[in-house]
Amino acid sequence: MEKNLKQFTVRLSHEDHLRLTYQAEELNISQAQLLRELIRKNMLYDIKEYNELLDDLRKATRNLSNNINQIAKKINSAAMINELEEAKKLHEEITRIWQLLKS
Repeated sequence: MEKNLKQFTVRLSHEDHLRLTYQAEELNISQAQLLRELIRKNMLYDIKEYNELLDDLRKATRNLSNNINQIAKKINSAAMINELEEAKKLHEEITRIWQLLKS
């Protein structure tokens, strides 16, 4: 048994309590053990990494949108220079976003 155990009380909404109970039952562990496991997994860094990935996706999406707008502007103004090069850039950007989504 662990020494220096501390006890604390957590107030949960009915819905959160149902989730806690369900997850503990699914894993066949106590609610207290589930909470200890979640704390020990230190999900803070996972959340930070996830947020960084979301920021990268937002930037890539913004860049893609800008490229699409530039292509549309050139098409509408009939100033299509290096049409193939623009298509290649667009394809590379889409491929890069797809790779980010898959990772």
